[in-house]
Amino acid sequence: MRVGTVRCLPLGLLGGLAGLVGCANDPVYIPGPMAIEALMSIGRYSDRLVIHRSTTAHTDMQSISECAKEVYADTGQPPLIVVDYLQKVKPFDRTMSEEQQITLITQQLKDLAIDFASPVLALSSADRDGLQPGQRMRARHLKGSTALAYEPDVVMIMNTKADIVNRDALVYDVNGLEKMREWTVVTLEKNRQGSGGLDIEFRKKFLQGRFDIEGTVVSERLVEERLDG
Repeated sequence: MRVGTVRCLPLGLLGGLAGLVGCANDPVYIPGPMAIEALMSIGRYSDRLVIHRSTTAHTDMQSISECAKEVYADTGQPPLIVVDYLQKVKPFDRTMSEEQQITLITQQLKDLAIDFASPVLALSSADRDGLQPGQRMRARHLKGSTALAYEPDVVMIMNTKADIVNRDALVYDVNGLEKMREWTVVTLEKNRQGSGGLDIEFRKKFLQGRFDIEGTVVSERLVEERLDG
């Protein structure tokens, strides 16, 4: 697997940040202020942004470890390792159950963080129960193993605000539910170094491929599970 250093932002990623004009076969991107700001921001750290081309068939923990070693050797700094997503990492032994595979990969990622003194951000898919309508996703809904809740120092869960807000907040606001669909609630389910249980909301900016970075503590009462009807 080759490691490529990002030197610029591909035009295809500018769709939400810039205006798109021209015919369908010959689009022309006109950068707006936000696109220019984004490019300048990325330019300041592009020499330290490394993307690994990964596949489910080939990318295992050994290749992730080797990539981290290569970056460390080149920069002299422990890298931030982002795994998107954990269930896609090739298992060491396909005869193991999914739970055993996820447990082992999770433990190996923690070992990697310790060995390199590197922060590891691993995304996880959810199980079927966690994706049910009206269900508030929790750490127990992470797909594969209880190790996903036990091994990490920090566990954060994302939910659409409209799915988890108490119905009392919607009674006197006809448009409240639609407005809340524009927000995502990030719950700090676990924090080994401090307090957990904090709910912070961020406005979605998905046309720009991002969230608004200015989050606020949720003021409405949230529920474990909201039932319609």
